[in-house]
Amino acid sequence: MKINLKIILSALLLTGILFPSCGGKKQKESDKLTTDSVLLKETSHLFDDPKKPGCSLDISFAYIKNASNKTLQDSINNKLLSVCFGNEYVGQDPKVAVAAYKIAYIKGYKNDVQQFYLEDQKKNSEEDLNAGWYNYSKDLKSKFTFNEDGVLVCQIDTYDYTGGAHGSYASTFINFDLLTGKQIRLADLFKDGYEKELTRLLLTKLEKQNKVTSEAELEEIGYFITEPLSPTENFYLNDDGFTFYYNVYEIAPYVMGPTKIEISFSDVESLMKDENPASGLY
Repeated sequence: MKINLKIILSALLLTGILFPSCGGKKQKESDKLTTDSVLLKETSHLFDDPKKPGCSLDISFAYIKNASNKTLQDSINNKLLSVCFGNEYVGQDPKVAVAAYKIAYIKGYKNDVQQFYLEDQKKNSEEDLNAGWYNYSKDLKSKFTFNEDGVLVCQIDTYDYTGGAHGSYASTFINFDLLTGKQIRLADLFKDGYEKELTRLLLTKLEKQNKVTSEAELEEIGYFITEPLSPTENFYLNDDGFTFYYNVYEIAPYVMGPTKIEISFSDVESLMKDENPASGLY
């Protein structure tokens, strides 16, 4: 029996046995990552007196412990260090960076507060002194929430209190391309000129979520008092599509909390580039 070599080669090419697809390479990078976290809890008081106001730190910082590509590993960790702690910590070992940040945070707190507290102490008795206003706290929790087909997502939740009525909280999402180690931006995913149509889709979804039928009705509820709606770079990817995340004050007042708007890949596929870092997900 004669064997048609052309037919066999074509079949092998189609199944990806001879030449693995880009998607296969992306999945390979996803599978090779191992992660870890640096944990830190610290409280420090003014004048090192536990009866005085103080500052507290609660940190859980996620990072890439090992990757097959060291350059990729460093790129991701440096981005996370920059977002969580500042550019001055880029390039440091995560454990060293967290320890250094603790020292800087406590020093900054004492520089900000100590002199004001002494002046207030002279004017008021210990009982009348509003010591609560001199307490600071910072919580930072980061975690990897998605790792599939070459896309890695990290969520960073922060809470800051520096005296006053209430603290501020926010969630930041970073999507990484595991072929390059770089953050995935909207411009990496969408064709030029996508903004108008994507904004329309976001408005339509937000109206549906709130059971209204117009932008004017959304404004009556309280949206867009601070800023109009536009596609935010603070989004995260998963198997279904995008979730655009707006923190408090971005498109709505504090009392309304953050806003999440989900957009499926099928909703925006016509707007997306043929080749993009998330193409393996849909």
